[in-house]
Amino acid sequence: MLWIPARSSARGRHAWCADFESLVFARQQISECVVIEHGGAGALQDAVVDAARRSARRFGVVWFEAPDNERARIRLGKRRAHCEAIETVLREDGIVGGRHGARLHICFIDENTCVLGHSASSTSSAWAMGIPRLRFPRGAPSRSGLKLVEALETLIDGRELPQRMRAGRVAIDLGAAPGGWSAVLAQRGLRVIAVDNGAIAKEVLATELVEHRRADAFRYHPERPVDWMVCDVVAAPARVAALAAQWVERGWCRETIFNLKLPNRDRWQEVLRCHGVIERAVASSASRHLLRIKHLYHDREEVTAHLRCLG
Repeated sequence: MLWIPARSSARGRHAWCADFESLVFARQQISECVVIEHGGAGALQDAVVDAARRSARRFGVVWFEAPDNERARIRLGKRRAHCEAIETVLREDGIVGGRHGARLHICFIDENTCVLGHSASSTSSAWAMGIPRLRFPRGAPSRSGLKLVEALETLIDGRELPQRMRAGRVAIDLGAAPGGWSAVLAQRGLRVIAVDNGAIAKEVLATELVEHRRADAFRYHPERPVDWMVCDVVAAPARVAALAAQWVERGWCRETIFNLKLPNRDRWQEVLRCHGVIERAVASSASRHLLRIKHLYHDREEVTAHLRCLG
């Protein structure tokens, strides 16, 4: 689902616009939206081009999008020829194709309706429709590894990630079985202690970077501080939030990525509750902390959090 704020009011005043990174359930942020309704594909195509011309803006790229459901995606696929024609005209007019500039979003809602808007690369998702294009982690025994890959891409500054998660660093994977997250960490060269009473897949242990410890995730703590702790334990979200905060507050790890399994109802309230649990746990620490919670594309019925000690 796209999050589409109105950037300006009828009186020409700028409306309030949230910081995209602070939004938990928003997949994309699009500004100055215009709704176009017109009968017939050809007429809609002309209306889209006219609206883009009237915007008096120049864009670096155009993204053609649709609501995230199978029916809408099929409809978008059938419009491929129309999308190509629209992009050709926009490039010929110089509206799209500059080296810099915002992204132009053209989102087809149904057969006769689309929404135009724009986003800046610094304040929006880096992927069309907010859906990351990720490779399945090599050697991972389950698709859960994609959640950690997306979390690293989304929650960590890409310029800093190679340094903060490099070969030789040590990570603890709580609730590791069958080893999907451990495999992602090992692929980056980290030495991993996989904590779980369940079995870890043979292909994960074969990396020789993963050591299996049979223990309860909520009772285990490291003999010495480590760089990372990751956790995908199936448990009450507030309990997992308290566990993650404890690891950072006590200095057992520098930073942690963990999933919070949300209930079927009152999910936002549960996110706020977990946020409060973490903030209260680290409030007495002399160090500053950074906390970010995000519903990722691969998360489904959960959200992913990143907590880091800033020193």
